[in-house]
Amino acid sequence: MMTARLKDAHRADVRVVTSSMTLIEAYHDRIRLSAWNWAMSRIVVEPVTREVADAAVSLLADTGLHGHKYAIDAALAVIAERQPGNVVLYTSDEDDMGRLCGAGVRVIPL
Repeated sequence: MMTARLKDAHRADVRVVTSSMTLIEAYHDRIRLSAWNWAMSRIVVEPVTREVADAAVSLLADTGLHGHKYAIDAALAVIAERQPGNVVLYTSDEDDMGRLCGAGVRVIPL
């Protein structure tokens, strides 16, 4: 499913962005390394800097969520919010990401 979306985004010259922490969360031993590397070649990976971490901590405090469970989601929400233009976030955690993302990010379930 994501392979097709990445191909479509590439053809349409759409910038695809994720957080460095999301990569760690997403990787598992059933992914072929060649497929992983192909996908990574089409994705801009934003680092989770101190600035992003501080904003994620504030976001968690504002939403009443705990960092132990929502840290990666909060960092991704901060990074999504900082992207220019129309932003779409594909996720398997629609409810959580909907709580963390502002109105400027359209959350779409996978």
